[in-house]
Amino acid sequence: MKKISTLALLVIMASACTNDSATTSGTVALKASAVSTTGKTSLTARSTATSTVVITDFKINIGNIKFEVDEQDEMHDTDPSHEDVKLNGPFLLDLLDPGKTLSQIITSVNIPNAKYEEIKFKFAPSTAVGDMNGKSYLIKGTVDGKPFEVWSAKEVELEMDFNDPTKDFTVNSNDLSLNIKIQLDAIMVKITDLAKQGLLVDTDGDGTIEISTNDDDGHHDLGELIRDLLENETHLDDKD
Repeated sequence: MKKISTLALLVIMASACTNDSATTSGTVALKASAVSTTGKTSLTARSTATSTVVITDFKINIGNIKFEVDEQDEMHDTDPSHEDVKLNGPFLLDLLDPGKTLSQIITSVNIPNAKYEEIKFKFAPSTAVGDMNGKSYLIKGTVDGKPFEVWSAKEVELEMDFNDPTKDFTVNSNDLSLNIKIQLDAIMVKITDLAKQGLLVDTDGDGTIEISTNDDDGHHDLGELIRDLLENETHLDDKD
């Protein structure tokens, strides 16, 4: 009888632990997309903003991702398990691939209940074979019919929260979908302005205007300028 009672108690305790763990976390599906300010998705963002610039490819390589717990959240100090959640990549995405969904899944992860201050991630040079090798991001297209490429071999760290300051990112035993949205319009406008000023030149004569932070075609400063634009035009949203 005593053995049966002890066994029953263990079953109850195990059940309680299972139920408790099942309600202390939620699943976050993290996506990424390239959009225009009109709210259109990547597939139509290629030719908006101006008729002289067309973006055909936009690839990014994310090295790591971190969900940062809000230091003011009550769980931050009371439970050591409620620390920043870190994910290691790489996550290589082609955001303008017509064969893929408009908002592409980066990853889906189970994280503890808490209020999160922001998401940090880092563009990092890819080691994959292909045109992204050694690059952290790559934008291809044409300006006035001439091929161009914008890329960087440097790491780029971004800190993201919602544009709307009244919104927060809270996990409370629920499932969330968050979308990292990169606005293309400002980049397209900047490339157009630079072309009109005669600043985009195929210096090495290889048929492609290269704008990179590595000084290809002598456009290092322009590469840094567009990299800064890329950072400033990336935001978090809870809608596709």
